[in-house]
Amino acid sequence: MKAFETNEEFIHSLIIDDLEESISPAHKILLEKWRSESELNEKTYQEFVEVEQNINELYSRQPYTAEASWEILDQKIDRLSSSWEPQQKNNNLKIWYSIAASVLLVFSIGYYFANKTSYTVVSNEQNAAIKNITLPDGTQIQLNGGAAIKYAAGNFKTNRKLQLLNGEIFVKVIHQTKYPFLVDLGDVRALDLGTRFNIIRHNRDITLTVEEGKVALQQPMASKSILLMPSTTGRYISSTGKLTMEKNTDVNYKSWVSKEFTFNETPLSEVVKELSKVYQTAITIDGNKLKSRKLNAHLHYQTPDSALKVITATLQCQLTIREGGFILAEN
Repeated sequence: MKAFETNEEFIHSLIIDDLEESISPAHKILLEKWRSESELNEKTYQEFVEVEQNINELYSRQPYTAEASWEILDQKIDRLSSSWEPQQKNNNLKIWYSIAASVLLVFSIGYYFANKTSYTVVSNEQNAAIKNITLPDGTQIQLNGGAAIKYAAGNFKTNRKLQLLNGEIFVKVIHQTKYPFLVDLGDVRALDLGTRFNIIRHNRDITLTVEEGKVALQQPMASKSILLMPSTTGRYISSTGKLTMEKNTDVNYKSWVSKEFTFNETPLSEVVKELSKVYQTAITIDGNKLKSRKLNAHLHYQTPDSALKVITATLQCQLTIREGGFILAEN
């Protein structure tokens, strides 16, 4: 690693090493400590992550040219810099040009193709329908709106490592004893032991719920691990650095995949919130009294209007369909 003159440059070099998966264990500990010291540090790290995602997506969509990549990155930097505070602008520009220059220089001299694994980045738009993909080993991944994953397609059959960059996914793993399936979640990782599971990554916080099989949720830097069985949920809270395990009490945790819901004495306000999130459509309740009414129902419909018709019949209320959403009201 090049000897840097300032601490800031040293930190930037650690981030680049981390993104390239070439960071040493000792430097990884230093970087994690730096990230946890302030929200600004974590924001800086995530800016590097975003740039690498942009470059990976750029390369996966079209043949690489340094001139075209610089032009696209410059446009993004210009858009971002217009929203930064003046005192932050120079530092942020330095961050973006630092990572962009480092990656593009590697591209331009040909080192990238000889020494760095080519990654595939798959992302789903925030309000899009579920995106289904099959990995090279046959493992199936479903991406909720706003989710993004990254993996090395070229050698995936023997190095089955998937990185969840953000969002929510449901994983159906093809089990192979010889080549374990690993999900990189930043501070923690999930090791498959033959399973189906749901993962949510929000910033650095992780929620993993097992439907079938077993998952070892590991925190390598702290040498901690918990074994999750079916119908259990593991959580990692970045602010405390703690791993916890509990019985899963959210019966609708994978409704976004199955469109199947179970409501037991559930206030209509909570029902509507869940349906709105899963179907990604606006559903409102007209009347405070109706909001508190409780629903007992099992719903399994691919469209929101069918589910809402059952609710109106059960609670004896009215359903109005308008452009852009639905309205529930008392009779």
